Amino acid sequence: MIKALVGLGNPGPKYKDTKHNIGFKVIDEIAFKLHLKNPIEKYMSIVFHIKEKDVYLIKPQTFMNNSGIALRQFVEKTKIAPSDILVIYDDMDLPIGTIKIKPNGGSGGHNGVESIIRELRTQDFPRLRIGIGRPASKEEVTNYVLSPFEYKDTPIVKKTIEKASECAIRSLEEPLEYVMTLCNTKSS
Repeated sequence: MIKALVGLGNPGPKYKDTKHNIGFKVIDEIAFKLHLKNPIEKYMSIVFHIKEKDVYLIKPQTFMNNSGIALRQFVEKTKIAPSDILVIYDDMDLPIGTIKIKPNGGSGGHNGVESIIRELRTQDFPRLRIGIGRPASKEEVTNYVLSPFEYKDTPIVKKTIEKASECAIRSLEEPLEYVMTLCNTKSS
């Protein structure tokens, strides 16, 4: 079972509603569903600790491209194996509304995941990828991921965050392979 859920994003109000912060949004939704309050600042992150289950919800505060630095601190202090950490992040290779969980793999060009791979020296950690789609034009990728979703996409984004949070919670209680069979679908 998973022992830590890590949502990737950028700290601060400037980035709060950007596509790149959908990992943070999922962690916030999980904390809301589980009635968690009063997170602490630890491991260069905002951390919720569910003591009775010894499970963590983490939002690294190092900015996306340095997420691995915060996660390395967490792993070194808690001794939780990377394979027991589910990393939740945006993915431009998936259409908006799509969720895909996989047990390991490369970065797929995602700088936050690349930082985690580099700092933990392994690709052996599960991921929950959330589709944000690609820019309609040849807009620069940075501008796209650091902008909010279009208004017309708001309903599907809300449903996707809801489903991703449910899938992440299930990963704390059920085998990842089973959760993958339930969650690797397009939201509707």
